[in-house]
Amino acid sequence: MKNTKIMGIILMVVFGLFTISWFVSSKSYVTPVLNGSMSNFSGQKAYQHIEHLVQKIGPRPAGSKPELKAAQYIDYVLRQNGWKVREQPFSKVVLREPSLSQKEQQVELINSQNIIAELPGTRPDTIIIGAHYDSATFNVPGAVDNASGVGVLLELARVLSKEPHEETYQLVFFGAEEYGLVGSQFYTSQADLSAVQWMLNIDMVGSPMEIDVAGKKSTPPELIKQVTALARESQIPFNVSRDFILMTRESSQGGTSDYSSFLDQGIPAVGLGIYGRPEGYFHRPEDRIERVSLEDVQRVGNFAHLLLTSVKIGKTDLNEWDVLYLPFQIGKYIFILPSYGVRIFAFITFLLTGLMLIKFHKARTMQKGEWKAVLGILGFSIVLSVTIMGISGIGEVLWGWIKQVQLLYFAHPIIFVIARLGIALGVLITLASFMNKLPMVRDPQLYWVLAEILLLGITLVLALTRIDLAFPFVFWLLCLNLQFFFPNIILVLIGPTFLYSIHLELLNSHQWLSYYQAIHKYFFIFLGVYSFLLIPFLLALMHVGSIKTKLLKKILSYTRKPALGTTVFLILALGLVPVYTRDYPQVITVQEEWFGTKDGKVHIFSDEPLPRNVVKDLSGEEGKSLYVPIINEKPPVIVEASVMETVKNSQRTLNITFNLNYTREPYLTRLRFESKQPFEIQTDEFLPMSKLPRKLELKGTQQPSGIYSIILQRTPPQKNSIKMSVETQGLITCSVEAIFPDPSPRIQIQHLRSSIDYQIFFKQTYNF
Repeated sequence: MKNTKIMGIILMVVFGLFTISWFVSSKSYVTPVLNGSMSNFSGQKAYQHIEHLVQKIGPRPAGSKPELKAAQYIDYVLRQNGWKVREQPFSKVVLREPSLSQKEQQVELINSQNIIAELPGTRPDTIIIGAHYDSATFNVPGAVDNASGVGVLLELARVLSKEPHEETYQLVFFGAEEYGLVGSQFYTSQADLSAVQWMLNIDMVGSPMEIDVAGKKSTPPELIKQVTALARESQIPFNVSRDFILMTRESSQGGTSDYSSFLDQGIPAVGLGIYGRPEGYFHRPEDRIERVSLEDVQRVGNFAHLLLTSVKIGKTDLNEWDVLYLPFQIGKYIFILPSYGVRIFAFITFLLTGLMLIKFHKARTMQKGEWKAVLGILGFSIVLSVTIMGISGIGEVLWGWIKQVQLLYFAHPIIFVIARLGIALGVLITLASFMNKLPMVRDPQLYWVLAEILLLGITLVLALTRIDLAFPFVFWLLCLNLQFFFPNIILVLIGPTFLYSIHLELLNSHQWLSYYQAIHKYFFIFLGVYSFLLIPFLLALMHVGSIKTKLLKKILSYTRKPALGTTVFLILALGLVPVYTRDYPQVITVQEEWFGTKDGKVHIFSDEPLPRNVVKDLSGEEGKSLYVPIINEKPPVIVEASVMETVKNSQRTLNITFNLNYTREPYLTRLRFESKQPFEIQTDEFLPMSKLPRKLELKGTQQPSGIYSIILQRTPPQKNSIKMSVETQGLITCSVEAIFPDPSPRIQIQHLRSSIDYQIFFKQTYNF
């Protein structure tokens, strides 16, 4: 096969890719006719509902009395506007598997309720509009997240009730969303969804607006096209969460809000939220009413009303619903590449790659000496990639040690990402400038074929796993094919384009902090993964460099010193970047602690060293925590325990009873069990066994330390008497814990770059 033919086929693949996406995006879609009249939605009235929830009710965590008050308020407003309202209480047991933040298996009983309102139309076809009304914790007012969404829905209830409509509208206010979409998952598991056409969810009103389309399943392309077209016509800046499709589909929860529970059930659904990495008030006490913009409430309310009255979509057959498509956003326009387009693109790219590798194999036969060269190239590439990746983080390691903090990048992650890339580039240029002195192989094709084979292997594995996940690597492989004919640095840099975009999407998401924490915790695993992915990139660079040797030497001779100087500058300059700011403050907990009947203490602590002025004001010593004693006061809980033991065939059965006398009801009650031997628990008092997920048994799971453990936890209403049976062969330790909000803390801290959690903690431990 001649080179010109191969180049022609490759260019046809690229052209076909964009043709397919354009054709699918424009096919069978006509811009909907907008209502002639302007929306009667009042942002001011919606804002009044938000103020009531935030200022008069306050934090509304799942199962709490404030959450119940919020439900009653929502019920009242809906009935006043003529909606048929019913409550859907639920009590659900949720299993939390061990994770980075929670080392032990945790089983939680979550009590809450959904509020469901219906406005019948002339047809049974139904549109559901949803928003969750709980807040993250008992310290979080939850103004933006998500009193803002509730306020918009309550005003929509007023507007829709006064308009003629054919479709039936259903408003659903979900409880316990912050515990992992519990309310919406319960609703979709119980409701008859056969008449539902589509669902709109509003969670966190603000700008720029994100159109959420990614869950375990993705929003149908037809719905995306209509929603984005209306956003474009309404002149609303928006972003479609494309790369979230790749990142969240295999996660346990799926999408980021309640719309994904409907996608799981085959109901077309879309969410409206705020695009980008959330500011420091997200899930924090600073999420107060002043964070909510009246202008944004009006804009999103108008847009939501427009969607409800303009979007027309039939019930999509699950068998015809393409869930592996990829949407691409260019400005305000969305281009959709369907899954068959991705497969065709991948197949032709694999075919071309195979033909090129066959041509290479026929053109030359590897000699014994060349195999040694191959091993040398691979070994050198591995060492170089590990060195670059390792040194790229030296600035964070150095300043983390000097400042005694772990999360230097908390307030300004983009700066640290840029610094890492700059340091990595500086190290690469510096090392490359000395490479001509090494006995390097001067065969450009050998570098190219090694990069091709390695990247082809990665891509094939991913394509067999999930074709959309493989697309970024298929595109990279295509660029590497083109590079064989047009060796230049532009193709080397363009190849991983979609890998860059995935990381950029991650940087602008809620998951960024936990992702970076995982990198630090499992440093060597991530070092291995990223070093492995860097090898094809380095080999592609070597391919270009070995062809244009003279030009490369000249460039490196001029850039060596500037690169080295820039690297040193970036490492030193990172020390000037503040760890915390007003927008991204340091999290500090002021916790009143009680252990059994002992005198209590106020414990002030943080993951990082406490601010010096806080330590000075409390006359403490510098560090991550300090204590202030509480004298001659009683604990918030009095616990009495009794146990009856029976032994049969060395198996101990412990029938344990805890009687708890609270001064006030705690928000969380927790039982923590530990033993050196396996054990199993039976309890209907604390966690109803009938509500456990299928095949779940309350057994201790073994930790890396060898200890078996499990945590049982529940939200209100709490029990004053808890009975359970434990079967074990060894001794078992049980800790009774209770966590209370602290509305009147003994010690209050005022610091501009600090976010304070106030709470009361009780713990009493028994050995049985």
